[in-house]
Amino acid sequence: MMKMLPAIDLLEGQAVRLTQGDYQRKDAYGDPLALAASYERDGASYVHVVDLGAAKSGTTDQQTRDIVARIVKETSLQVELGGGIRTAVDIERWLSLGVWRCVLGTSAVRIEGFAQEMVEKFTQQVIVGIDARQGLVATHGWTQVASMTAMDFAKKLAQDGYTECIYTDIAQDGMMHGANWQGAIELAETSGLGVIVSGGVRDVRDVAQALSLSQRGITGLIAGKSLVEGTLDLHEAITLMAEKSDRP
Repeated sequence: MMKMLPAIDLLEGQAVRLTQGDYQRKDAYGDPLALAASYERDGASYVHVVDLGAAKSGTTDQQTRDIVARIVKETSLQVELGGGIRTAVDIERWLSLGVWRCVLGTSAVRIEGFAQEMVEKFTQQVIVGIDARQGLVATHGWTQVASMTAMDFAKKLAQDGYTECIYTDIAQDGMMHGANWQGAIELAETSGLGVIVSGGVRDVRDVAQALSLSQRGITGLIAGKSLVEGTLDLHEAITLMAEKSDRP
């Protein structure tokens, strides 16, 4: 079944949303615990949490760690956590708190052999986020751009042993103009990876589009701003995915 992952971006103890990854263009949405609880009530099984402070600095503060631990403890949501994960020790710390899966970003791009070592060690408990700015991989909370293309990175990850990735077109993120479906399909078909699409999801039509592309390698959808702004009904999205998966 395709995964629907509502997103919570954490910064200074608040749930926020950035526009196109710009830390100067952020909207605050209050208590992340309350947001996670609302997602659970709407039927979510997963939540995609990003530590924005650590994504930029590489260091997670205690406040963020406590918030994530409470989401794990006080909800039944499987927590996927990204942002600032640079070492195996970082992964082990999050997993020990009950996090379901860790998302590698900057470290997977910048540290030679790191992505392969982590998938060999943690298997399905790690996934890599491919964040693309004009086709190139962005790092350090999207503040820097590497010379590697998203396509080449995806192919390398498949060779390293990954079966799935998260793909974000930064130009679409927070804009609610629709996801970059063509880029996601090309990534999936070129690399053989299953692709969870993030960035630009606006309403239930995007959910339907993702479902229609499941045979072309689209395996999930991450939505953030559209949920807190009310243009996408999470319960409706999850129901649609469930109905589609039940059909012969």
